[in-house]
Amino acid sequence: MSWFNLKAVGSTLLPIGCGMLNGFFFSPRKNDRTNDWYNKRMIKPSFNPPGWVFGPVWTTLYGMMGYSAYRILALHASHDITRAMTAFGVQFALNMSWTPVFFGLHQIELASVIVSGMCASTLWTIKEFACLDTLASRLLYPYMGWISFALVLNFSILYLNRNNKSLKEQ
Repeated sequence: MSWFNLKAVGSTLLPIGCGMLNGFFFSPRKNDRTNDWYNKRMIKPSFNPPGWVFGPVWTTLYGMMGYSAYRILALHASHDITRAMTAFGVQFALNMSWTPVFFGLHQIELASVIVSGMCASTLWTIKEFACLDTLASRLLYPYMGWISFALVLNFSILYLNRNNKSLKEQ
């Protein structure tokens, strides 16, 4: 077997590419007037990370997520991976929907529901992956930690902005 596994590389890069495209189209840019909603008018908690943190963190997590899925997909000949990959697909679809809902549609409440679903479906994915490949499961632990933080952050933003009338102005 070659040291270079194209399927592993592709599986790792695919979620990174999806996340980058999602971020490119929907994440706020510092000097973009269309995102005054997030950058200037939204009240954020004191523990909100600076914007530059998100790119490196998500790139790393998407890579780990992709390699984790690759490890499960590589088992398909000897194991039934249907439940594991269904769980993965659900959490990934929720993940990809959060940014457009939060930043694109400005729906903080719906984004809170989505990130809650991400946490639940990621726990389901970890459970299903653990039955098939311990490392694949453990590669998702940092992601679970980060989205748990995102859950607290999202609900904090929702609470802090519950009466923020400037967010309703377009």
